[in-house]
Amino acid sequence: MKNKTKVPFDPDDFDTSITVKELTKKFPHLLDLDYKKVSLANEIIPLNYEIFSKDYKDFISSNIKDYFDFEVDAVI
Repeated sequence: MKNKTKVPFDPDDFDTSITVKELTKKFPHLLDLDYKKVSLANEIIPLNYEIFSKDYKDFISSNIKDYFDFEVDAVI
């Protein structure tokens, strides 16, 4: 029988956070929406992502490029 080495749990092994900019590469249709009328947070929930940046607020800008630096996380 082979002895397995126990490795402590590291939550960073499951880190799935990316920026909104990176997310638009996976979902280019997000670039076409007007975010003064549509909530970015609501648009990405069906894609299994959520915004976790504290500074994010809906409807600040119509252009998604103004949201590029906000971080999103995969919902597992």
